[in-house]
Amino acid sequence: MNWKNDIDENLKFGLLEILILHLLTEEDTYGYKIRKDLVTRTAGVFKVKEGSLYGPLYRLEERKLISSNKVLVGEKRFRNYYHIEETGREYLNYALEKYHEISKGFLSLINWKNKTNN
Repeated sequence: MNWKNDIDENLKFGLLEILILHLLTEEDTYGYKIRKDLVTRTAGVFKVKEGSLYGPLYRLEERKLISSNKVLVGEKRFRNYYHIEETGREYLNYALEKYHEISKGFLSLINWKNKTNN
């Protein structure tokens, strides 16, 4: 049943950037904490594998939606903290509007038969 994994991955991957940007509106933070918050705050729905988070983070940074800053933690260890830029906030607002519009249309189609049979 590989198609179940395909559906899970496609739906989640499409929403991952939006969720990352939303978390960054609350505070500048680093990859591990983003990953942990995704699991905790989505009740385990968004379990992202260790390395899978960095692709979306790099793409967001390449598109100038976020920026990163290396911060020294401990004696020799650095941690990348990510920050949402103004363009990232604009992108997030638009993405949320589109998500709500698409969700409404999706539910309308799914529930269509129930509406027409009543």
